[in-house]
Amino acid sequence: MRKNILIKIGLFIMIALAFTSCDKWIDTSININPDAPSDVPMNLILPSVEARFAFTLVQGNDGFRTLSLWDQQMSGIARQSQAEGAYSFRAGDANNNWGALYAGFLMDAKQLMDKASSAESKSPYFEGAAKAITAAALGYASDLWGDIPYSEALQGSDNLTPKFDSQQTIYADIQSLLDEAIADFSQPASSNVFPFEGDIIYQGDAEKWVKACYALKARYALHLSKVDPTNAYKTALEYIAKAFTSNDGNMYYHYSTSNDNANPLYLFMYDRGDVRVSKLITDTLTKYNDPRLPEYAAPIPADVVIDGVTYPAGSYVGSPIDQPISGASEPGPGIASINTPTPIITYAELAFITAECKFKLGDEAGAKTAAEEGLKASLDEYGVYDDAWFADMKAKFDAKSGDELFRFIMLQKYLALMYNFEAYNDWRRTDQPALIPNPLASGQAIPRRFPYPTDALTYNPNTPQDVTIWDRIWWDK
Repeated sequence: MRKNILIKIGLFIMIALAFTSCDKWIDTSININPDAPSDVPMNLILPSVEARFAFTLVQGNDGFRTLSLWDQQMSGIARQSQAEGAYSFRAGDANNNWGALYAGFLMDAKQLMDKASSAESKSPYFEGAAKAITAAALGYASDLWGDIPYSEALQGSDNLTPKFDSQQTIYADIQSLLDEAIADFSQPASSNVFPFEGDIIYQGDAEKWVKACYALKARYALHLSKVDPTNAYKTALEYIAKAFTSNDGNMYYHYSTSNDNANPLYLFMYDRGDVRVSKLITDTLTKYNDPRLPEYAAPIPADVVIDGVTYPAGSYVGSPIDQPISGASEPGPGIASINTPTPIITYAELAFITAECKFKLGDEAGAKTAAEEGLKASLDEYGVYDDAWFADMKAKFDAKSGDELFRFIMLQKYLALMYNFEAYNDWRRTDQPALIPNPLASGQAIPRRFPYPTDALTYNPNTPQDVTIWDRIWWDK
């Protein structure tokens, strides 16, 4: 897996070499490698930043695979995944993710931001992209660890022990970065010294970036629903009003059909393959005859027996979280084909955010309409929309009210956000769906965060001590 990650990122990264000054009698040009330029252009840094963020952080094996086991969308059937699914996750297990964030992604993003803001290469669109993705990465990291270094981080040898900023401060930084990115992208294209090229996410469309920034602002406003509920819901709706309004605005990172540039879950299954779709997911989709089932799960190749029940080859059956079944359904093409894009934020998520906010603010009719829109967006996303099935689900929404309606909305969002970090965040915020801890975990509760990595604990004395995976981050009150 690590080999494939290095190959993947190697497509986009041009290594900048720092040259030391030589004595004047030496001709310094003889040591210059034309294939490793010291000044990397922004149109090469940007795709590297986007690739690192999507592949390594958003859906990376060292981070989100673990969360998908904890929120029970996936089930570990062997080795590390089975252990982590039973909540065996130590500080050392967080090292790769932490290193990828700080030594990799954030340093690249800072380099891009600095170059784009300099007088000689002032290019606000590149600067805006760096800020927007940095904001999303800070959200990702802070939602994993809570308090993290930022204000004193990324200074190299000038500060090897940065302080840890509170998560409350980080969330303020996220919103500020997104505001600045919106302002950058709102400038005319002519204000860019260099053409905005190399953008894999939106192919250089500044208007789509602006709307995506508002979408991200809505997500991080909603995350504070336990801290300040009324304000969180109202603010999220205000941002959504300025975000994209269809799947055309979905913020994706796109892959190719080559193993050198492939979806991370596809590569994980290709290299190691020790996860299966959970039985909770396949049972729930089967219960509703959901057309997304073949997108989320692959048919089993041979008969499988679970708890005395035989499931025939060709059916869809997940692995129970406490009973590893290697013959259970592997992840399906909708989430794990070679070129399945990584979703950063989608219209389906926005519609379900709207549904939750409207429900919590007392508008059940509006909540139903928004949830139905979210479901339709998810079906369209996977190309499986069906009029008759959707009409039946709409009737189910319309028949519900009160807490039952809220649970149904959150269940449908959980299904729409298959293999997505936000499903875990939603569970922490709302306790929905009502998950039962893995019986193999000896009575332990479902983890609520990552521990600080051993690298940080060893080398930075400012790292909070004695933090466990069951401690809560700031907004998870």
